[in-house]
Amino acid sequence: MIAFKMECSELYAADGDAALAAKDYDKSIELYSVAIELDSIDDNLFANRCAAKLEKLLWEDALIDAQKVR
Repeated sequence: MIAFKMECSELYAADGDAALAAKDYDKSIELYSVAIELDSIDDNLFANRCAAKLEKLLWEDALIDAQKVR
């Protein structure tokens, strides 16, 4: 079950990466959030969601994500 969750998380993360590259920040935040729910261990998810939130000028939310990166 854990491996399945991690695989699903990776799929959401990949879609989040594509949305971030396309500057669709709302979609990327949503996709990274789902990926984080499935795998909250991956620091890259928090870092990438932080980057998307910074682009949306969501400073406090971005800071919270940045603080979760180890």
